[in-house]
Amino acid sequence: MEDFPTTASRRALAPGEVIWEAGEPSQFVLCLEAGTLEVVQHSLQGEDAVINRLAPGEVAGEMSCLDGQPHSATLRAAVPSVIRVLDRSGFLLWLKESPERSQMLLLRQSQRIRSLSRRLAEVSFEPVQLRLARFLLEQPPGPIQITQQQLAEYLAATRESVSKALNHFVRQGWARTQRGQMQVCEASALRSLIDQFGS
Repeated sequence: MEDFPTTASRRALAPGEVIWEAGEPSQFVLCLEAGTLEVVQHSLQGEDAVINRLAPGEVAGEMSCLDGQPHSATLRAAVPSVIRVLDRSGFLLWLKESPERSQMLLLRQSQRIRSLSRRLAEVSFEPVQLRLARFLLEQPPGPIQITQQQLAEYLAATRESVSKALNHFVRQGWARTQRGQMQVCEASALRSLIDQFGS
């Protein structure tokens, strides 16, 4: 968020570092300055499902600060990241200073809900290849910093099925991979794949 207070403290995160766990009380709101954060749900069997990935400029923790409820999901760094942190009282004061900020947060929440609804439908009905193609096309141009395990958690698929789909894309020349990274080479081919499934 562009006008997040410059007085907010800055904090660097290592990959895998947990910012808060599901069920913990809310103490602060953060704005992601650099890197990628993962919103994670844990199963009773100890497995993780990544339900969202946050990009620079996005805010997290605002809903728990507003309603006073514990965090509903775990938040962790997917790659080296930098966040700016604002405590609850400072965040509420910042909102009161400008009604437009509250409207922007509501808009972003609406967008997140729509995105989660779409992802739920994808996970329920679409094959892994199609989910993978959509994910790759949604990323900014350039190398994507994500491991196959992280990708499997985000796509709600097994690592083996993701590896199989990704290897197929690589053999076709549609993508390339290296340790902890992947990159789209033929976006038009991935779009054609999505169109084929939709036809």
